Amino acid sequence: MSDILRQVDEDLRKDRLLKIWRSYRIYIVGSILIILISLSGYQYYLSSTQSKNEAIVEQYINSTNSLDVNTSIDQLLELNESDNSFIKGLAKLKRAELYFSTEDKEQAIKLLESISIDESLDQIIRDMALYKYLMIQLDTLDKDLYFEIIDSQDLNASKFKYLFKELKALKYLIEGDRINSLEIFESIISDENSPINLKTRSEKFKKISKQ
Repeated sequence: MSDILRQVDEDLRKDRLLKIWRSYRIYIVGSILIILISLSGYQYYLSSTQSKNEAIVEQYINSTNSLDVNTSIDQLLELNESDNSFIKGLAKLKRAELYFSTEDKEQAIKLLESISIDESLDQIIRDMALYKYLMIQLDTLDKDLYFEIIDSQDLNASKFKYLFKELKALKYLIEGDRINSLEIFESIISDENSPINLKTRSEKFKKISKQ
């Protein structure tokens, strides 16, 4: 009987965790995109006086402003041939986002995985693709593979270092490993370089893991 009650508690904890995580997910991706733009010199592309870059940027902006998803995807696909690796990478990320928004999760995951290993793209684009790949599979991807992917990354060199650590802690928590989960959340909270919003989330998830 106690085993059954323990399993019910774990399931309730997992459901609550995933509900909170999904409420954060859209905000997190939006915040990452802002960081991505500022860190990668996107302003250069927007303000460039080179007509070639201006045309590519305009094409990207037009494709993201379209109200029709299929039209947007078709326009973004055209940017696959661009020699501007940053804009090409952003276009691929946007396509993955659109696939996910239309419930084509399998296509989104496949595209994100391909972006993450495409060495022709900027590293920060690849890191964001990997983060989103792991983020949307938090509760579905095999835990050993999940940890193997994160542990294979040079986190100290990544702009997403703390976000990957957060995902690892959440995966531990979902799998019922509260000890390892708490350890990572506490390391994020105690690290003076951790972003304040990430510390706040870690505090919240830490409380859940203790319940």
